[in-house]
Amino acid sequence: MLRTALAILFAALCGAASAQTFPSKPLRILVPFPPGGGTDVAARALGEHLLRELGQPVVVDNRPGGNSVIATEALARAEADGHTLLLTTDFHSINAAFGAPLPYDSLKDFAFVARVSTSPLMLVTHPAAGLKSLADAVAAARANPGKLSFASLGTSSPHYLGFEWFKRMAKLDIIDVPYKGGGPALAAVMGGQVTFSLVVASNGIRQAKAGKLVALAVTGPARASVAPEVPTFAESGYPEFVLLNWYGILAPAAAPRAAVQRLNASIVAGLKTAEVQGRLASAGVDAAPGTPEELDAWVRNDIAHYRKMIELTGAKPEGR
Repeated sequence: MLRTALAILFAALCGAASAQTFPSKPLRILVPFPPGGGTDVAARALGEHLLRELGQPVVVDNRPGGNSVIATEALARAEADGHTLLLTTDFHSINAAFGAPLPYDSLKDFAFVARVSTSPLMLVTHPAAGLKSLADAVAAARANPGKLSFASLGTSSPHYLGFEWFKRMAKLDIIDVPYKGGGPALAAVMGGQVTFSLVVASNGIRQAKAGKLVALAVTGPARASVAPEVPTFAESGYPEFVLLNWYGILAPAAAPRAAVQRLNASIVAGLKTAEVQGRLASAGVDAAPGTPEELDAWVRNDIAHYRKMIELTGAKPEGR
């Protein structure tokens, strides 16, 4: 009994000491996409906050490629001392949901640190299409099977999987036109080359207010904060259709628990500040802080959600 009590006390003291000495060197946040995008903006906003909060420089390391696999593998192989992190997205869930071989285990090889944000997508169309609502879009697609088109970001993107899921839900025949990134897809629908696209809600509403697009519906469980006038898919007659993009922070699985807890506390504190919230809003996402356990549960549910979409649509990962 005495030995057990001493062991517990020793472990607690070691954990407290570890928390007090962490971080002991600069932090690195891996970002799986190129500079300038939403993930890059979020990582830099958090990095600046962590510098002030923890007193160590934070380096943002962009590692694009492989639908986030390259950066995620780099994290899995990094030293598990809590100083190397990854700002990941729903691509992490999608890669796992496809079930194709990956150079890491999407759940077992990582410690879940904190959820950072969530954001809905927005279904938009060109004004010349003459559509004012999701009901109009569904009616037009049913009246013109195989003639309307959708700008997607490839089969491994939430945009493609989400819209393919909706097409089956609404029994629509709409042509998929893949583009290399959200910018080209948005430009295609703004130029009238395609009929529809799912875009970041903040980008979609900005162009809608400029008269260049029409916002039809958002994919979240509630209306988007940036576009409260735009109804959800659920309000428009499709209550099962909910899709949220998200950002989260991961560390290597063996990262010290004390380091994970301190990082979570610091990140959550940052996400509650007006400065970080404003930076995230400029990137089109809403701050949505959460505990490590909440992020773990979120990712597991998200993988299951996308797995159902993949099974329903028969989608294949990029290059297969």
